[in-house]
Amino acid sequence: MSARQAIVFVGLMGSGKTTVGKRVAQELGYAFVDSDELITQKAGKSVRDIFSQDGEQVFRSYETEAIQEALCSGTSNVVLATGGGAVISESNRKMFQDCATRVIWLDASIEDLVARTKSGVARPLLDGNAEQTLKSLSEQRASWYEQVADIRIDTRGKSAAKVCSQVVDELRSDGSDE
Repeated sequence: MSARQAIVFVGLMGSGKTTVGKRVAQELGYAFVDSDELITQKAGKSVRDIFSQDGEQVFRSYETEAIQEALCSGTSNVVLATGGGAVISESNRKMFQDCATRVIWLDASIEDLVARTKSGVARPLLDGNAEQTLKSLSEQRASWYEQVADIRIDTRGKSAAKVCSQVVDELRSDGSDE
């Protein structure tokens, strides 16, 4: 492989970006990076604490730095799982366009998202009515996911292993892993 490959997962919280991203990275022999993990390392506190103590704007700033670090520097092949709101930022969307080989949108039903995120421990945006919040976030962000995505995977009724297989098949069929 001569050129650096960067695969980015986008989608709402609970859509499986981290779970599937780790599996895809392992399957392809790539490094795996979770933007929320980079943020917590850099900030020295949890996502929830950043939101409650510093606000969403500070979190989004950390997020942009993490995406830039993961996508636009280094030489290894990487799979990046982003936070659900990463697409809000125009500069993040531009980085996806400029630095990613493929952007994959994991699209899940609201019912699946509610079930997967019910603990809400690390998900401060879901405090309160999670179902209503997820519906609202979906409506707000769907056009951005569609704008940046090269591949859209409907995860309804599919296991993480099945979604991973579908992603790898899609990547191999378009030559992105070569």
